[in-house]
Amino acid sequence: MLMMLSITFLFYIITGIQYWVSDYLVSELKISEKTVFITFAIVSITGPVLGVVVGGNVTTALGGYNSKSALYLALTIATLCLCSASPIAFIDNYYLFIALLWLLLFFGGSILPCLTGIMLNCVDKELKTTANSIANLSYNLFGFLPAPTIYGLIYDSGKGGNSREAMACLMFSSIISVVFAVIGGYIIVRDDILNYKAQEEELINS
Repeated sequence: MLMMLSITFLFYIITGIQYWVSDYLVSELKISEKTVFITFAIVSITGPVLGVVVGGNVTTALGGYNSKSALYLALTIATLCLCSASPIAFIDNYYLFIALLWLLLFFGGSILPCLTGIMLNCVDKELKTTANSIANLSYNLFGFLPAPTIYGLIYDSGKGGNSREAMACLMFSSIISVVFAVIGGYIIVRDDILNYKAQEEELINS
């Protein structure tokens, strides 16, 4: 459940970025629409795609989703996501903004396969289908659906035009995602849910 909620908030951030970053760059940073659309298209394609490819391959090299190294890698990347997202709402330099945005999407893409695999491997085999269905319901109801609306409500509150406040709220949601991932990772290690001790004994014996 904790890993599911972590991924849900990750999708919340990514959806908010897809809907509102172009408008933010034009209205708040005063960048021309042509420049914004071309740059954002490149960033939104290359960042997540490269992240998924790199993250999936590195996780496989570390022994797959059931390995303790993969869990620690996922938590480290989650922290890097937070470090990339936190300054974005306070930056006025366009190139630095784009660089941090690319890193956020790259780290988000790279963590997604690993967290998803860990989440499903924590569930009994006969319950995996149900767990995946519940996870997708959570992604849609609490990730994809509310992100554009909440940003818009913050933007329009008061006299309106609160784009920087709305962007800060969106980006700092990464804190929630990281907290859920860290707590989930702690419980997985504490209760040995993925049989880390058996894996370590097997390595020692081999």
